[in-house]
Amino acid sequence: MVKIMNILYISKLDGNKWQGPNQSVPNQIKAQSYYDNVFWYNINNVLKDEWIEKIKCHNLLDFPKITLNSLPLAFQKPDLVIFEGVYEYPFCRIIYELWDKGIPYIIIPRSSLTDQAQESKRLKKKIGNFLFFKRFIKKAVAVQYLTTNEYLNSGNYWNDNHLIIPNGIDSKEKIKMNFNSDKLIGIFIGRVDIYQKGLDLLLEACNMVQNELRNASCIIKIYGPDRNESKEELLSIIKNYNIQDIIFIHDAIFDLEKENVQLESDFCILTSRFEGHPMGLIEALSYGLPCLVTDGTNMSNEIENAKAGWTSEVSVAGIVRSLRTMLEEKDNLSAKSENALKLSVDYNWSKLADASSYEYRNILNKNC
Repeated sequence: MVKIMNILYISKLDGNKWQGPNQSVPNQIKAQSYYDNVFWYNINNVLKDEWIEKIKCHNLLDFPKITLNSLPLAFQKPDLVIFEGVYEYPFCRIIYELWDKGIPYIIIPRSSLTDQAQESKRLKKKIGNFLFFKRFIKKAVAVQYLTTNEYLNSGNYWNDNHLIIPNGIDSKEKIKMNFNSDKLIGIFIGRVDIYQKGLDLLLEACNMVQNELRNASCIIKIYGPDRNESKEELLSIIKNYNIQDIIFIHDAIFDLEKENVQLESDFCILTSRFEGHPMGLIEALSYGLPCLVTDGTNMSNEIENAKAGWTSEVSVAGIVRSLRTMLEEKDNLSAKSENALKLSVDYNWSKLADASSYEYRNILNKNC
């Protein structure tokens, strides 16, 4: 009989609905709880109702000391600790305890170790890596990447051992059944960050094919919270390109409104320069939405192989080609929708939790 593992999850989530980990981490821990004995310690005072509905979350109000010895007995020396993220200084206090007790841990960096992410706040990260974080990562029994591309863009510099387990999704009760016959509605749902999400590339590509988009009655709606005054810059670009009748900027949407928007649309679009493993894209697939994506999403190979959408390199020319191909294949949306649903099954949380438990045991056995 296989012994159930005691797994301690440590995070520092702020509860912002638009940040993927605030959705994926609670679901990940909930799914893992069906296979192992888990404990979630979120090192701040944040507690969200939607988290509690999924899995018990403990925070600084419950355990203010940030020490293993203050946690329940089974998790004072757990079989495994999993850190959700890297650059969180409250992690440091527990890390020294893990080193002293010889407790193994895995880090899920969520794209923060990629070359692109390391360039953001480069000096601060360089100093932090030198003082602590490089050692923190190196001493882990493994780094868990969400996609092969995330691993390749991070490399073995950080740690010789790695595993790849993606984000997941639950099956949807409602899925895309019919597509618009007289128009095409594309949607972007996420943080409106003009650089990371490649929205400047998208707008330039739409400018180049604007007449073709108009002839197909194709519009693209952008939903999300503003980042770094990106919305103002986007509106200026849209006006300059004279594509106000094609591209529309909207506020953030959540829950039922978000579901309705996806069900009423014809395709999802994500032209990111870099990502970890975008939850919004997996969610779109689970509704049966074909997706137009760049390599930067880390999902282009899967979508292309499954014939669940259209892919391109991270460039204006590549996005232009994908948009034109999408317009040419607009009568084939139903088939691509079925393929999107089939692909989303690969990201079922229960399936991933089972695989995680197996991988974690293998890693621990190798490090005995």
